[in-house]
Amino acid sequence: MFDIAFSELVVIGLIALVVLGPKRLPEMARAAGRWTARIRRFVDDVKRDMGSELRREELAELRSVHQQITETKQIFENTASSLVSGIGDIRPPEPAPDYLVKAAPPLSAPAPERATRKSVRKKSAKARNKKASARKTHVRTGRK
Repeated sequence: MFDIAFSELVVIGLIALVVLGPKRLPEMARAAGRWTARIRRFVDDVKRDMGSELRREELAELRSVHQQITETKQIFENTASSLVSGIGDIRPPEPAPDYLVKAAPPLSAPAPERATRKSVRKKSAKARNKKASARKTHVRTGRK
């Protein structure tokens, strides 16, 4: 805390010895020690009191946050229960008359044809023949 070197302490001690004398110096050193101990205790007490006050404030803040969370939870629970009961009150739609059901188009589209290996081979063979004939025609005539 204080930047006092050993040499400075020696100088202070010599001055105190000269001013107070050898008889009163030990008494004054004990008194200075007592005062130092009292000051340290006072500082420790203040630190402890400040810490306890801070903890009390933090606990009070945590309690208020806990209360807010509890209130929010109750609001959500009440809202959820009212929604569930509201959903139960909804009536299912009335069935459509028969003449509307008969006139409606089918909902499912016909399934696409699956290509088999044979149909793929046939298609690819036909395509090759067309290309080959187109090339022959093109090379012989010089036209497209």
